Amino acid sequence: MWTITKKIIPNILTSLNLLSGCLALVFVFRHDFEIVAYFMFFSVFFDFCDGLSARVLKAYSPLGVQLDSLADMVSFGLVPAAMLHQLLIKINPDLLSIPILGIPLFGFPFIIAVFSALRLAKFNIDERQHDSFLGLPTPANAIFIVSTVLAANDFTFIHNILCCDISIILLCIVMSILLVCEIPMFALKINFSESNIIRRNITKIIFLAVSLIFILLLGFAGVSLSVVMYILLSIIKWRF
Repeated sequence: MWTITKKIIPNILTSLNLLSGCLALVFVFRHDFEIVAYFMFFSVFFDFCDGLSARVLKAYSPLGVQLDSLADMVSFGLVPAAMLHQLLIKINPDLLSIPILGIPLFGFPFIIAVFSALRLAKFNIDERQHDSFLGLPTPANAIFIVSTVLAANDFTFIHNILCCDISIILLCIVMSILLVCEIPMFALKINFSESNIIRRNITKIIFLAVSLIFILLLGFAGVSLSVVMYILLSIIKWRF
């Protein structure tokens, strides 16, 4: 009985990730972006817990792998894409009336969803991504987009940069490239059983400590800044 139960625990947590993503999507279209952020937090939490429980319980399964990707596609692919789509409409409500370019621009933010799907499919078949990632993980991408949109409410300079058509389009292009690029990104998993744990995980420890300071001082802007720092640290570690 326990053998059967422990196998479904990770899948239950993954399903909660998916449920949180679906609810976040509802509030995207209600323009209640702060509630979206809360449900995004729940999705990230459940996404972390399903992987942790699978490792602790040794409850890996092909079903779990596929379910995890499908849940991440909604929570971390479709939700941030829809959020940028709604922001774009809010900035330019007459977008569809633009000759020729109106319809392509109207749907452009959804390339985030497309490239998130490519990122997740690539991860499932890429044997190189056990201890690190190639390209920006979809949760980090989603966290960056959602927190940046919310930070625009608190900081005028972020609002001035983000809230225009060209900025949103450029953001979609840059984040889509980061999702599928071949740049190694370090994972935040720490093996507490290994020797010299601090030395082996110094980059992760510094990142987590500085990120906490950023978040406490700057709120949502600190979250965005932490993701930027994660990308830069990964690039520095890769190049040097």
